[in-house]
Amino acid sequence: MSGALWQDRDFALLWAGQTVSDLGSATTLLILPLIAVTTLDASTTEVGLLSAAATVAWFLVPLPAGAVIDRVAKRRLMVVCDVVRCVVAAAVPLAAAFGAARIEHLVVAAFLLGTFTVLFEVSWQSYVPELLPPDRLTEGNSRIATTNAVATVLGPSLAGLAVLLMPAPDVLLIDAASFAASAGTLLLIRARDRRSPPATLPIREHLLGGLRFAWNHPVLRRVVACSATANFFDAITTTLVVVFLVRDLGASSATAGIVLGIGGAGGVVGGLLVRSLASRLGEARMLWLGKLSVGGLTVLIPASASVWMVSAGLFANSFSVVLYNILQITYRQAVCPPELRGRMNAAVRWTIRSVIPLGAILAGLLGDAVGLRPVLLISALGAWLAVGWVVFSPLRHLRDLPLTSR
Repeated sequence: MSGALWQDRDFALLWAGQTVSDLGSATTLLILPLIAVTTLDASTTEVGLLSAAATVAWFLVPLPAGAVIDRVAKRRLMVVCDVVRCVVAAAVPLAAAFGAARIEHLVVAAFLLGTFTVLFEVSWQSYVPELLPPDRLTEGNSRIATTNAVATVLGPSLAGLAVLLMPAPDVLLIDAASFAASAGTLLLIRARDRRSPPATLPIREHLLGGLRFAWNHPVLRRVVACSATANFFDAITTTLVVVFLVRDLGASSATAGIVLGIGGAGGVVGGLLVRSLASRLGEARMLWLGKLSVGGLTVLIPASASVWMVSAGLFANSFSVVLYNILQITYRQAVCPPELRGRMNAAVRWTIRSVIPLGAILAGLLGDAVGLRPVLLISALGAWLAVGWVVFSPLRHLRDLPLTSR
């Protein structure tokens, strides 16, 4: 850990809030499908719809959100998002306590949590460059990504253990508390929010300016295509893996949480190693090399005869994903003009995340129709081969990313 970055009070507060919030959200990642499967006896198709509801906001919200984020104080907007998510997460156990919980309630809660998560994530990715200079962006992003990966490890394990002590819906109170803590840390940041320029552009430019920038950039559009393709297939894996563990491999709720936690440890390792690997091999090379060399091991999931092979496949996937994501986020932040950063981040997130609900719905339908293993094999291969967008691009011949604003 860099002493100077750790001692930056405002970044440390943002980082701490993100860490706590990520831990709470990681518990919800397991709890929502577990409530659907074990408490409400939902079908695979209904689990797919639940997963789609949590991610469909990435199709509906980002473009208008980007226009808003470039016009308002980002930190205040993040506080509002945390407060709303806290209320929504707490509403599910309240409904369950009165015996009113239904799959429809889970779908609505997942949609609202997803919507305000979109606003929050686009905001923080645009806010970090206001707190850190360009030459510290990779370091700052790697810190946030690493603790996010730690939360991915601990969250499902914590959720799996918590369901042994309390009803599954009550575990969502952990997520509600984490959002409250995140809002508190944001309110303690002293840095003044950067003023936005007056709104002189037409509404069409506000909505499409970021998308146009990403599409016209010869390197960034390749990175976006790789991310979108991989996300589509990873959404299939994410949707089906809990069902696969419980129904095909006979895992208990606690075991499923431990398996997801072990798999998420790959992201921790990727986050810790990204700076040293990038300095030795080059940032441009690591954008594609990690996915190409390690991502293919995701095929261990459909080939699994035991839950531990699933852990290994998830470990390899999360390692390559976190390594890739840190570098591509840093690249976007650095090459984009500050006044366009919110709209660009929103447009890219819209492109790469809007495919996730499509993958989730398809996962549920195909899982019921042809079985879980064949669908998981297709998703593993598809996510791995997505790296071809970057391998067969100008980045293959570069050692370092052309971060023009540094």
